[in-house]
Amino acid sequence: MGGTIFPSRAAVVSLVVALGFLLGPVPPAVMSTTDTPSAVGSIVKNPFTGRREIVVPDIGRTAVLIGDSQSSGRGSWPQVALRSLGYSVRFAGANGTGFVASTRYTRVPNYHDSLTSNRWVLPHGDPALVVVGGGGNDATQGVSDGDILRSANALVLDLQRTYPSSRLVMVGTLSRSAEDGGGRRTEVDALLGDVARTRGVPFVSAGDWLTTHGLEAYLADEVHLAADGHRRAAVILEDELRALRLGAADVLGARTPPPGVSAPAG
Repeated sequence: MGGTIFPSRAAVVSLVVALGFLLGPVPPAVMSTTDTPSAVGSIVKNPFTGRREIVVPDIGRTAVLIGDSQSSGRGSWPQVALRSLGYSVRFAGANGTGFVASTRYTRVPNYHDSLTSNRWVLPHGDPALVVVGGGGNDATQGVSDGDILRSANALVLDLQRTYPSSRLVMVGTLSRSAEDGGGRRTEVDALLGDVARTRGVPFVSAGDWLTTHGLEAYLADEVHLAADGHRRAAVILEDELRALRLGAADVLGARTPPPGVSAPAG
């Protein structure tokens, strides 16, 4: 990274943990629905955050996916994997953005700022799963460990407040292994794993996939997969999430329905 000096990861993680405690624990689950059901496509207010959200069909089987160019588009490996697991996918994010990274020319803010400014109009209610991925643009822009950890930690806390009843999982940065020249991308993947462990969130590391799963042969450029690569990576992610029991059938089956309401079929 051209001589950039990053502080000890353990020291920075300790600082972020302390900041997390200062922010306080995630509050108990609150209802995210209004008293009167709203039509699909309606814009309503989240009663806890005050942010505008959109009513979507089948919110209980929806996966909210937050990410960058790795996740955008129906053919991207995260979206293909989630649909294969039985979810309806709603994407929030933009190419060139990340936990701290923003786009210089189009002025699209980073994940947390997009969430808190209500640039993202997320689905209303209680989605089954929230998936946060990326980090590649933070690596490219030379963002420090501390800034990545602070912003990722704040994002996770805010998402847990926004969707207190939903499962949350983090997916790391697609990269070569450290021994194969993964460099800063592999380091960012490890940082995101630190945040996930601190917050008690399941984590899928992708920081060596290009090497260990032979995906280098399916790259369209240095960091993005071609179509066949997306399909192959989707199978890997699907298997990882299924092993964590985060397929739609597992997540919906584990939910406790309100009294008098039958649990949804898997």
